[in-house]
Amino acid sequence: MADEQELPAYPIRAYQLIPDPNQPTVVALAIETDQGHSLFLATREILEDLGRDLLERAARMPFKQHQT
Repeated sequence: MADEQELPAYPIRAYQLIPDPNQPTVVALAIETDQGHSLFLATREILEDLGRDLLERAARMPFKQHQT
C-alpha cells in the first residue's frame, strides 16, 4: 500500500464487484459515497491482499455498541 496522505474521506454507502466477461483477469470495484460513485479495476492479487487487509483491520476495531 502507498504511504498514507491527507485526502478527503467519505463514508462508503455501498459497494459492488462487477465482473467483465471480456477481461476475466480483472474485476471492477464500484464504491458509492454521498459524493457519487468511483470505479476501480482490480486483479485477483489486489483483491486477495485487500480482503486480508480489511479483515485484519476489522478484527482490531471495537464492536459498535447498540443503544436500546
